[in-house]
Amino acid sequence: MVGRGDQNEHLLEDLIGSYTGEPKVIPIVGMGGIGKTILAKEVYNHESILRRFDDRVWATVSQQHKIKKILLSLLQSMIKMDDTVKTKDEAKLADMLQKSLKRKRYLIVLDDIGSCEAWDGVRGCFPTEDNTGSQKLLTTHNNKVSCYAGTENLSMQMNFMDQDESWNIFKSASFSNEALSSEFETIGKEIADECHGLPITIVVVAGLLNSIREIEDWKSVAKDVKSFVTNDPDERCSRVLG
Repeated sequence: MVGRGDQNEHLLEDLIGSYTGEPKVIPIVGMGGIGKTILAKEVYNHESILRRFDDRVWATVSQQHKIKKILLSLLQSMIKMDDTVKTKDEAKLADMLQKSLKRKRYLIVLDDIGSCEAWDGVRGCFPTEDNTGSQKLLTTHNNKVSCYAGTENLSMQMNFMDQDESWNIFKSASFSNEALSSEFETIGKEIADECHGLPITIVVVAGLLNSIREIEDWKSVAKDVKSFVTNDPDERCSRVLG
């Protein structure tokens, strides 16, 4: 990861600190493409997390609000799935999840949860008794979900990259370890700046240029990126990616 070291460390501290009470909820909030899922995965796979928790469970929610699918996704990383499990109803799946996590210190990650309704549908499926030190981590683009589900003062807001961070990502994705000529570096920094600190846009544009070594093509891309930029962050991202 580039430019998220402080947030990574802060999140790890919140997850593995001396907290011993009922499981708490930590939301990571920010617009699409800002790096929420990447940060969550970095933490999820960190060696200190592997040592701390008996079970780690991940489900990608996205736009689907079908609680059964979310429960199946959670169970999939814990038990051997077969057709019998897939035919069970929500109540039985929730009971299976409760029993699988009972008396364990667990970390639940719900990635890209977009509504309070989706959170309400699964929140009661996680045991809270005899689960001292367990944690729940959410990623969401919706501030309402963060406020509704999150533990007070534990929400983490993902911000845009600054100029140096944007350039470091761009340089890594477009040139890897190659030396840059001053002309390519000048145009590259211009392109990186026009991505306005949104990591997914920087990576996609830089990846496009990775196999292109004609300066005129880079100048053309710089013009295109400028023309796609709007004041609406979500629209800006979709237009540049398109």
